[in-house]
Amino acid sequence: MLKIYTRKTCAECAATKLYLKTKGVAFEEVSLDQNPELYTHFKNEGKKRTPIVESSVGDWLGFSPKKLNDYIRSEA
Repeated sequence: MLKIYTRKTCAECAATKLYLKTKGVAFEEVSLDQNPELYTHFKNEGKKRTPIVESSVGDWLGFSPKKLNDYIRSEA
């Protein structure tokens, strides 16, 4: 299952969630606004862009329809 780390004010986070919902793909959302220590951890790792997406086909930052489609195909 996809795990998506999001922030409230992130347009790419909203686009990623909408894309997945439209495709009927389940995902776990973790709010970085509600987990500031986790957000700090990611920033210290150089991951300063959201969403942070963790999947079975790799991890990435930002809204990426290509990578989301790669994940969807791998899970089919």
